[in-house]
Amino acid sequence: MKSMTQNQIILHHLEKYGSITTFQAYDLYGITRLSARIKEIRNMGYTIVSCRLKAVNRYGKKIGYCKYTLMIELL
Repeated sequence: MKSMTQNQIILHHLEKYGSITTFQAYDLYGITRLSARIKEIRNMGYTIVSCRLKAVNRYGKKIGYCKYTLMIELL
């Protein structure tokens, strides 16, 4: 069986769950350059919206990260 590319893994996740964060991509799939993969998927014709989020990490520092949401056209 042929293994899935990172783009296929991310696209499958987006189609199943609707969105993905940088933390989820790393934790679930070991993908560290999610923004690069998202750009490639957008270039394939998919519409993906980026949303910058803020949180506090385990050391009490403010951090920023992205959540990417797949937009699906309704016919």
